[in-house]
Amino acid sequence: MKVSNHTILTVSIVLLFLFGPLCKSNGQNTKIGINTVAIDAGHGGKDAGAVGRTYKEKDINLAVALRLGKLINEHYPDVKVVYTRKTDVFIPLNERGQIANKAGADLFISIHINSAESSSATGTSTYVMGVDKTGANLKVAMKENDVITYEEDYSSKYQGYTPGSPESFIIFSLMQFSHQSQSILLADMVQKQFNSNTDMKDRGVRQAGFLVLWSAAMPSILAEFGFISNSTEEKFIGSEKGRDAYARCLFNAFSEYKTRCEGHGTLIVLNSDKQEEGTATECWETNNDQEDINTSNDSDSSPIYRIQVASADRKLPKNAAQFKEYRGKVTEMRIGNMYKYYVEEASTYSEALTLQRRVRKSIKDAFMVPFIDGKPVSVEEARKRENE
Repeated sequence: MKVSNHTILTVSIVLLFLFGPLCKSNGQNTKIGINTVAIDAGHGGKDAGAVGRTYKEKDINLAVALRLGKLINEHYPDVKVVYTRKTDVFIPLNERGQIANKAGADLFISIHINSAESSSATGTSTYVMGVDKTGANLKVAMKENDVITYEEDYSSKYQGYTPGSPESFIIFSLMQFSHQSQSILLADMVQKQFNSNTDMKDRGVRQAGFLVLWSAAMPSILAEFGFISNSTEEKFIGSEKGRDAYARCLFNAFSEYKTRCEGHGTLIVLNSDKQEEGTATECWETNNDQEDINTSNDSDSSPIYRIQVASADRKLPKNAAQFKEYRGKVTEMRIGNMYKYYVEEASTYSEALTLQRRVRKSIKDAFMVPFIDGKPVSVEEARKRENE
């Protein structure tokens, strides 16, 4: 029986709505959430990847991978970052997935730059493992998979996959569907970031049989950020600004995915103006308290930033063990039907970020909340008032 690509996508979308919020760790511990992420800089060593007039894909991929890992380490110190490579070395495709598997990674992000025979090809795309019945993505995946010809005895390593063979490509495309709905969710978030932070064409989320994704036993994506064969895009993606934009987009999508899956914590969005500082432009709790946020501008009071460490629908003892080193030092506020607990205070956004990082060393999900006249406001409103 033939199964259409449309049918597969429909099933995946249904699974996303049923199981999307339930992201469990693949590690040996039973902790729920995104605890370990594997970052794969595509190509490397004797495999240069796509080559433009000025840049080599392998170099851009590595630079972006290291920047992405640094951003995750800075803003989510509780998340372990594992790299498939941190230097210019050749790593076989199947070993890249195995590195992630051995680390018990909860996500696998493979970083690439696209290329085409036509210099006019343009845009960004993000791939997940799956069947491409139309053949539209066949050339891209087969080109990436042909890297195995650099490896010895590749036929036994990849269970009979034959470079250049559409038949074996389709077989391998069918071999990993257990994490497809979550992979599609993350890929969609990545594409939205690419679309909102660059002027490049949105080529969308696609399915294809990439061997590097086949070997990873967790939600996995392969991002293609622009075409190195396009002189305009090569200039951008090879520049510091372009590499920063790529890493920032992946980080923002990672933060959204992590927050969505865990159902709590802080969503951090980095913008281009603050990239060098690595600061968050917005932080908020992912519950339904947004109706409590006051955005009025009727007062001249200066904002006060507090670090929230807990939220509950009932009172908590101020010396509760969950407050750790802040036991007995928390400030309780009732906002709507919820009791919120805060520690520390700061009068500026930059000071609040420093406090937030410090508190997170013991309470990982702590985040800042600005107040004006005793009422919580958005970070945007507080920073606007602070600069007046």
